[in-house]
Amino acid sequence: MENFDFGIGWPVEGDENEFFISVLKSECEARKLKFIFIDGTSLEALHNKIMKGEFKLKFYLDMASETFDPKDDFTKFAYSLKDSGTKIVADPDDVKAAADKSITHFDLARAKIPVPYTVLVRNWEPTRRLTDEEKDGMGFPFVIKPALGYGRKGVKIIKEKATLKEIAEARQVSKGDNFLLQEFIEPEELNGDPAWFRIFHLFGEIFPCWWNPVTHVYRHVTLRETDEFKLLPLIRITTEIARITRIDWFSCEIALSKKDKKFVTIDYMNDQCAINPQSKYKDGVPDELIAQIAERMVEKCFQYVRQRFTLGHRAIWFPKIQVRDENV
Repeated sequence: MENFDFGIGWPVEGDENEFFISVLKSECEARKLKFIFIDGTSLEALHNKIMKGEFKLKFYLDMASETFDPKDDFTKFAYSLKDSGTKIVADPDDVKAAADKSITHFDLARAKIPVPYTVLVRNWEPTRRLTDEEKDGMGFPFVIKPALGYGRKGVKIIKEKATLKEIAEARQVSKGDNFLLQEFIEPEELNGDPAWFRIFHLFGEIFPCWWNPVTHVYRHVTLRETDEFKLLPLIRITTEIARITRIDWFSCEIALSKKDKKFVTIDYMNDQCAINPQSKYKDGVPDELIAQIAERMVEKCFQYVRQRFTLGHRAIWFPKIQVRDENV
């Protein structure tokens, strides 16, 4: 029987995930946890060992599954691990519900989490026409996005009069999907930066970032900025999303609306967070933040393996304070 403590599944190992994986390995070594990287070449053999009872993994970070594709090999692998007792991050059954924006939107709205004005167009309504009330609610511009989309695929901004043609074009990207038509949120500016944020959530711990919706550049929110700009609603909203979706690790997008100066949840829940380092990619996640997330991920695994796992606390992670040398 092969036994491992921490495993991560990714189709291939490359520049975009090399730093994250290296920190995970290092943190596992420090805690004497047995680490395994699972890619496309090792998947089939390991899957066969699971089915024969020859392979056991305690904690698995899934960065590979196409959850809505039952034929996907990584999806089947994740379910086999789950059936064998592995802790899956994130659980594929929870992802199925939470990743569908046509479901999550209404779950969040019922919980009084601020979301954009939205009209849902079901997949069986190809000729659905908007009422005058719906048109007034969305205004112009507005956004068309597939319910199961990710990485902004299929997202279309309509700047002038909407027609069925635009909706039909968006449908070609995600055939058979439901679509959300949402008001376009223009962010307020804070000290010259768009008040648009991408927040990472990890087992109750929050990592807030400024995120430019045009350049996609990240910057870790500081403690001083949280106080100065009164950003604590970001934490409350993200925590509520975690409670409702039950996803352990995800990111979401929240903006401060220029129209009414209120925080609005733009992108509800993204699992399998992009974790490419800023040192190699201009629009990547700050390296220090990746290291923090990797360390906390492994610590959660350590707690789980030692049966001390708890979500009974909350924490907000800010960047380290840079101490100035007065002699310089």
